[in-house]
Amino acid sequence: MLRVPLLWPSTLSPEAEFEPIKYLHAHLTGLKFSVEAWEAALQLYRTSISPPPSVSRSIASRWRWIAVHECVLELYHLRARLEKIQSVMLRNCPSVRPMVDMSKIRSARKNLDEYFPDIEALRHAIAHTGENEAHPEVHAPNGLYALSGFREPDRFSAPYEGTLRQLDITDQSLQNIVQVVAEFLSAFEAAEAELERQVHID
Repeated sequence: MLRVPLLWPSTLSPEAEFEPIKYLHAHLTGLKFSVEAWEAALQLYRTSISPPPSVSRSIASRWRWIAVHECVLELYHLRARLEKIQSVMLRNCPSVRPMVDMSKIRSARKNLDEYFPDIEALRHAIAHTGENEAHPEVHAPNGLYALSGFREPDRFSAPYEGTLRQLDITDQSLQNIVQVVAEFLSAFEAAEAELERQVHID
């Protein structure tokens, strides 16, 4: 289970940083929500594969597409949030930044991109499906139709800019996401301890 370090302004925090520190904590909490949303989408995907008798095959098939879209978009938003925390939120908290393990932040972001190299392209493929399918000469690899779907079990693929992009909707993908977020959050544990030592404001 992921634990979000509590970052809260202390009696030694500059007053101008009170709100930025609170926003930083909110964004860290948002990382956990993203993981939980991805897990929920994975469960919906599984349910769509083996739906209960009360659910028609047509509805189950639509659920599968909803689940895939959610998995792609949540991963894209997670990546964006990691970047925003590093490049914007920490810049607004100069008293906290020296307490943060930046090597862990860089490592977590690098691992996410290695695990899921097609995040951004898949987001664009999902967000502009109709337009992309209407222009296979731009997006389809090897002159094929620019159609999204499952060419292999549990592996969603969509063509974008002439390359077939892929995302596995699996437990392993979820484990990779959890690992990335856990490493990223661990970078803030020393900051949590120091702010607590300094005594939080009310």
